Order: sequence, then structure tokens, then C-alpha cells
Amino acid sequence: MKNSTRLSVFALGIISSVLIACNPSNANKERTAHFTDTTTDKKPQQAIPYQLLSGEKISLPNELLEISGIAFLEGQDEEIYAIQDEQGLLFKYHLPTQKLTFSQFGKDGDYEDIGISKTHFFVLKSNGSVYSFPMTDKDNIQAVAEQKDILPKGEYEGLYVDKAANLAYVLCKECRVDKKQSQTTGYIFSIGTDGKFSPKGEFAIQVDELKKLDPKIKKTFKPSALAKKTDSNEWYILSSIDKALVVTDENFKVKSLTPLDPKLFPQPEGINFDSKSNLYISSEAGDQDKGIIYKFEK
Repeated sequence: MKNSTRLSVFALGIISSVLIACNPSNANKERTAHFTDTTTDKKPQQAIPYQLLSGEKISLPNELLEISGIAFLEGQDEEIYAIQDEQGLLFKYHLPTQKLTFSQFGKDGDYEDIGISKTHFFVLKSNGSVYSFPMTDKDNIQAVAEQKDILPKGEYEGLYVDKAANLAYVLCKECRVDKKQSQTTGYIFSIGTDGKFSPKGEFAIQVDELKKLDPKIKKTFKPSALAKKTDSNEWYILSSIDKALVVTDENFKVKSLTPLDPKLFPQPEGINFDSKSNLYISSEAGDQDKGIIYKFEK
């Protein structure tokens, strides 16, 4: 009887071993439940609250084929102020009626971005010069001040004015200061009552942080516009050359990078938010027949 029992136990042991060998995942289930795949080189990133493939497309009049910067007056979401990068004109586009009006502020030139404070309009030229005029003159611009040599030598495309803090942020596209370091530098200015910029500080976007999210970005990052999402204090930074939308925290530490479809965004060079935090991205026509603004609801 004892020998029979021993044989039964021995047989059961052999059967169990065979079953485990055939299905090892059962035996290791508890040990492998928390396994994480670390083979990818990409850094995990936060998703943005906008669907960039399903925005409202706004085709613009021919005068805005070369649209670059866009901005809103505080609390006035039905009108977009814009510039284009060939003529010194301030455009006002009324969204509900599609009516376009403009006023001249300067000679023809390479104008890249626009910002609005509580008292003034500001236009950034690619060489770093800034043009300003009072908000009260926006429909019939008369007194225009040009601020030269307030930025280091370089090419600039991004300007954002923080109305609440009364600060202006200007971001390099390609500057000498960044040639020997893997970053893109920006400059902060306080805004005087007369609209003049005074240096306040600097900031930088680290290219190495971007490379972790998109290996296609190598040594440089060339932004074309930036805007602050005030309800989260995040920066949204657009790059036409890199075809990317980068999001950083309030201190410009990179949080995410979203590739942009070149078929939808041939040459994206303007970005801003309305009072409801809806996102707007403008794109030059490129090889298409119209300049475009996309609206993405939050």
C-alpha cells in the first residue's frame, strides 16, 4: 500500500512538471505581472488635449497667403490679428463674417510674429527688430516705434506677449549663441508704459530633451512661433522646419513633442490661444492655394 502511494505521488509530480514546462507563463504569472518593456529609446510623454487631425480649417483670403504670426485682443475671440512675412501690414480677420481689413505699420520686410499687451501691439522682424504702436491706433496706425539691437545677432521668428505679467518672450530660430551648445535660446523683456522692451532674463529649450522624444531631431531645433496656454502655464512651441509642436512646462522643460502632418500644415508659422484655451495654428500656403488657420477646440 505504501509503495503504491509513493508511485502515485511520483507520477503526479512528473505530470505537473510536464504541464508547467508546456505553459511556463502560469508558473511565472506573479513574477512577470509587473514587467515593463524598456527596449524603446523614446521617452514617455504627456498627450496634448487637442486632436490635431480634426480641427476646423479656415481658408484665408489671398492677402494672407504668407501668413505668419497671429494674436487675439483680450476677450475678443471673433477677431484674429495677423501679419504676413512680406509686407508691413496689420491684418484683422473677423471669423464669423470672414471680413479682412488691414492697416500699414511699416515698409515691406520679413515680419515673423505679433504680440499684444494691454496697451500696445508688437511685431517681430526676422533680424530681431521690434515694431510697436499703441492699441488705440490699430485701425489707423500712425506712431510706430522701432527697437533695434535689443537682441543678439541671429534669426528670430517667435514672439509672445504675456498680458498678465506684462512680459515679452522672443525665441531664436537660429542664433550664434546656440552654435556651440545643444539648445535654443530665448529672451525675456519687461514692457514699459511706452511699449519699450527692457531686458529681464533668458531661457533655453534643451535639444537633448527633444531628441529623446523624436530621434529625427539631431543637433538643432528651429522654432517658428510660441504661445502660452494660460490655464496650465504650459508653453506651446511650433517649428515649421521640424514639423513639430513641442509642449514645455512654465520653465521651458520639455514635456511632449507632437509631429505635424505636412499635408495639413505646409508651413506652420503662427500659434495662439483664445480666451477659452482653444488652440489656433496658422500655416502659409506653401504648395497649396490658400493660407490656413486651424482651430482646435479644447
